[in-house]
Amino acid sequence: MTDLAALADELFPGTPRTVARGSAASPQIAWVRVMRARVPAFDALEAGDVAIVPASALGVVAPGPNELADLVAALAAVPVSGAILAEGASGADAAAFERTAAALDEAGIPTVRVRGTDAAALERSVIGFIVGRGAELERQASLLEAELRRRALEGGGVAGLVATVSAFLGRALALEAGRGAPIVVHAPAEAPGAAAEAARYETGATGRVAPVALRVDLPSATGAAGSLLVLGAEPASELARVTLPRVAALVALELARDEAIRGAVDRARRAEPMPAAGPPWVVILARQREAGGEEDTPAGREAREAARRAIRLLAPARRMTLRGDADSLEIRAVVAGDLAEALALAERAGDLLARPVAVSRPFSTPTERPAAEGDARATLEAAVALDRQPRLARADRLAIYRMLGAMHKLPDGPQLALAVLEPLLDARPDVRRERIETLRAILGHGGVGEAAAALGVHRNTVAYRLRRIEAATGWQLADPDLRLPLALALEFVQEEQV
Repeated sequence: MTDLAALADELFPGTPRTVARGSAASPQIAWVRVMRARVPAFDALEAGDVAIVPASALGVVAPGPNELADLVAALAAVPVSGAILAEGASGADAAAFERTAAALDEAGIPTVRVRGTDAAALERSVIGFIVGRGAELERQASLLEAELRRRALEGGGVAGLVATVSAFLGRALALEAGRGAPIVVHAPAEAPGAAAEAARYETGATGRVAPVALRVDLPSATGAAGSLLVLGAEPASELARVTLPRVAALVALELARDEAIRGAVDRARRAEPMPAAGPPWVVILARQREAGGEEDTPAGREAREAARRAIRLLAPARRMTLRGDADSLEIRAVVAGDLAEALALAERAGDLLARPVAVSRPFSTPTERPAAEGDARATLEAAVALDRQPRLARADRLAIYRMLGAMHKLPDGPQLALAVLEPLLDARPDVRRERIETLRAILGHGGVGEAAAALGVHRNTVAYRLRRIEAATGWQLADPDLRLPLALALEFVQEEQV
């Protein structure tokens, strides 16, 4: 025996319902009956039955408010254990189902709304779940495998497969690279709370931990190639636990196929490696390895190959071409799109590499690519020479990086900086470090809210620290004549000096 809540959790996850998940008050399901487009609408209906209400039958049996009221009263009189509203794939009958669901809810009959599935298939699934729960879950997993194979043959790609699994389970889903970096994150639009869980997980890549309900490793010839994750604090359904290990091999196979295709395309386009979606184009460049040392070992090369695979998956081949190979000193990519799109992509690549990444200015003709690569290389060299290296270095800020680097060559710079900051440093070592950290965030991010986000604390905490700093030093940090010299002084002062 089962109830409508448990049945919906496993067979129709993420669908709209008027029954609480796992509600102890939900009546047990005795059997399943399908409403027909005639009178009488049911051949037999007994207490505890769950009624499947197809769109075609609803329009005949309850075309108006009076007929709907009679239908609901009849179901409540039996009483049924619930109703499954089978909407058509077009959604044209959505308004009628809204009224029906509201009327059933008012009568105390729990409902689940399922879209795009015919009544016969629903009846088979529900009967299978009632009679043999495990066997039906295995059958559902087989149906998903068949759908994934079809989508793979249609060229849906890794993102398409992840989206299909996510929609099937009604949960936010993530595909991670072997080192734990997110490659694809998908949240089904109809699943309540899924978008928030996906956003929380993506934010967690910056340091905050997001809950994961289930993690399944992808198989490969050399070990785990990555993981599929069901996101959220709510426990994973039994359907997810049965399904995910079965489809992991298909996702891993699609990853390997995608990598092979991209590698072949890269090799074929060596003479003209410009993404088809441009212009404009932007060059993204980072150091991939240093000559000699641990990075030249087989393990180091394997790690670089894994990083390159993950970066290739950040954008389709028509938008990004990755140049060189795992033995190159640099990792270079040509990206189609405007500067804002390239910066977002470069930031994700930097997270995968855990190294500073440089981005060139946009360019419009293939002949400008060598100059753009030189532009990005000069920017990277200037940025990594700084004491506080930016994770994302922009070519349009090259002069700023060079100016900051040249400042440290001033003979009296460090001594003058300490003199400027002396009122701030008159405190215990832990207080000095907190003050310096807060002042850097305030001057570097503008407002209290932005500084609080950068520090990972509440904005009230930053506001309190700011008042303490101004009280201790006599400074008014809103004064622009004071903000500039303080920002310059902070560029000279290192953490070990405070």
